[in-house]
Amino acid sequence: MISTKRHCQFCLTKLLILILFTVCTAAMAQNDSIVAEDSESLMADTIVNLKEVTVNGVRIINKVDRQLYIPSKTIVKHSSNGYDLLNKLSLNGIKVNVAERQISSTRGGDVQIRINDIKAEMQDIISLQPDEVIRVEYIDNPGVRYSNDNLAAVINYVVKRRYSGCVGGASTDQAFTTGFNNTDAYFKFNYKKSEFSINYDFSYREYDKRRYSSYTTYNFPDGTVHDKNYIGLNTPFMYATNDLQIAYNLAEPDKYTFNIAFKFNNYNSPKRGVNKLVEETGQPDLYLFNKIKDGTQTPAIDIYYSLNMPHNQSIALNAVGTYIGTDYSYQMKDYLYDQSEEQSMQSDPLNDYSYTTDGKKYSLITEAIYSKTMKKEVLSAGAEYTISHTNNDYTGNVNTDAVLNSQKLYFFAQLQGSLWKLNYTLGVGTSYNRVYQEDIGFNKWTFRPQLSLKYSPSKNTSIRLSSRLSEITPSLSDLSDVRQQEDDLTANDGNPYLKPWWQNSNSLSFDWDTEVFSLNYYGSLSYSSHPISSSIYPELQDDGSYMIITKSENQKNFLNSYQELDFTLHAIKDILDLKANCSFSTFRSHGNNYLHNYNYLQWGCSAELMLGNWDVSYAFGTADRSLWGENIYGGENASFLDASYKYKGLEVGLGVMLLGYAQGFDYYSECLSQYYKSVGHTYIKNNGNMIYFSLAYKFSYGRKYNAGNRKLYNGDHDNGVK
Repeated sequence: MISTKRHCQFCLTKLLILILFTVCTAAMAQNDSIVAEDSESLMADTIVNLKEVTVNGVRIINKVDRQLYIPSKTIVKHSSNGYDLLNKLSLNGIKVNVAERQISSTRGGDVQIRINDIKAEMQDIISLQPDEVIRVEYIDNPGVRYSNDNLAAVINYVVKRRYSGCVGGASTDQAFTTGFNNTDAYFKFNYKKSEFSINYDFSYREYDKRRYSSYTTYNFPDGTVHDKNYIGLNTPFMYATNDLQIAYNLAEPDKYTFNIAFKFNNYNSPKRGVNKLVEETGQPDLYLFNKIKDGTQTPAIDIYYSLNMPHNQSIALNAVGTYIGTDYSYQMKDYLYDQSEEQSMQSDPLNDYSYTTDGKKYSLITEAIYSKTMKKEVLSAGAEYTISHTNNDYTGNVNTDAVLNSQKLYFFAQLQGSLWKLNYTLGVGTSYNRVYQEDIGFNKWTFRPQLSLKYSPSKNTSIRLSSRLSEITPSLSDLSDVRQQEDDLTANDGNPYLKPWWQNSNSLSFDWDTEVFSLNYYGSLSYSSHPISSSIYPELQDDGSYMIITKSENQKNFLNSYQELDFTLHAIKDILDLKANCSFSTFRSHGNNYLHNYNYLQWGCSAELMLGNWDVSYAFGTADRSLWGENIYGGENASFLDASYKYKGLEVGLGVMLLGYAQGFDYYSECLSQYYKSVGHTYIKNNGNMIYFSLAYKFSYGRKYNAGNRKLYNGDHDNGVK
């Protein structure tokens, strides 16, 4: 029965993609008879201008739902790719790690990147030519148009593409003494309305000085107390990713855009885990051996078509079919410690909690959106349907077959416009979610309204207020009914009885931009009702002993406030920028059997010097921390120094990661449970004072014209493995 269902789901995926492809092809054959009007006025995302200001050569245009950043010639000249360009634009609330190729939000949530409204992968951003960028659109308050409830920002690069000619290049970042490499190659060929492209990216990490240490106190109901010192031992860590993307784009600006892309991602991590030596008063020392192998293969096909119609109307269609194959191996054994790690493993293990997972997931995401631009308003409406089938087979210490079927149907309508100096975005979304593991699960309709108001009292200032109500569904991995045991006293459980939960988010922001400085304040307050987080409790075993169980459950409520202040000084126009930022967060986590409060202050600074063909930058930042449930999580501290020199299409550079941090990364973690109190640190010494060399070369030729903008994106990356 399971294999039959899976076969039907896969056939349905192929059939729907084939139908959509046929419809798109037929529509393109008729496009020449459709008369499109002025390009910018037709786009559903171009609304009434508020004010325009020039800051250190960067023109910033405020619109109802976004800010448009038009980079100066100096910034374009000194930028090597999309990551570098975004970093130099210094978007408030956005953190860019050029060396690691990461873009994140300091305010929490996901960041979605697009190029001409087509959802961009990492290799797309690397291959982006800064001199082709017309503007960068920054939507830091996404509306109900997006079905992702956890979306913090959308960044869209609007670029020209060549009418004829090609673009190509390659780059690499390689550390001298550490297993650290990022390498990519790309090529695009344009002829009239067509563009063919191929991108390849390779990333590699291998560390031999990675360890996790913690001190943990177990408090059991019978009065038993265990104080354990987990001494982290250096454990090999390695992973490699290979990403390939082949795409074809057919576009006539202001009329239609057709895009089809085949994507393949291969992730292989044969060395992953944490070995520890355990010390406890009155007990023999133990050696915990942990080894994890994790591999996924993810082919996907993405088909997109948009059409601009008379009377300022447009329609966009998108279908994405994805398969995720997972090969996961979890080894956890404990031994009596005997002189060394190798000697300890000569004897039989006291316990073996190992298992393997063979995972398969099929999914199909389809979406359609209609937009109409009026004189002072933009009306948009659409629907998205997602269906997936997941079958994860666990063998070993865990023996189960976790089969999950999920469906999601989402509708939205949104109106954007202006009244005098007040601009508004009013939207409402509703969705139907159905997730089941056999006969256990949930199906529920949800309602998601949102209102945003923006007021500009002067040319250089703006104030925005936003409020939204959304419902968040549990992840597939949390819903799997699987127990993962870590040692003789701890285990993690899945929970198929989880339910969606509500979150109300409110934000207030103030922007003040001048030619000399920029000042931004952002504050938010969010309240969650019955959020999903871990419950930690003792469980009585058959032999009369206790074990600490960590299990995801719907808790009572969660309250979080966040205040952020960013200040940028344009010390020397188009040459030197100095920036400082700080944030303060408060958390109140009210669980079914606990109540915790936590406050945290974070700060950072950076400098960017662009002089001649030289570019020198430095950034420092303290690690972020947050409370969720009963756990405090710490992020990465930052200290980067980078210098590069450009000559025509060639660029060479030298950089240092974690300058001044000889011990490398230090990820802090803490558990506040009354039954399980723990303070831990994950150290990666290999990255401390890590010197790396960068080399890039690119070439291009041909005439340019504006490419058609894509308005939809979708993708599936959740394999559901616990």
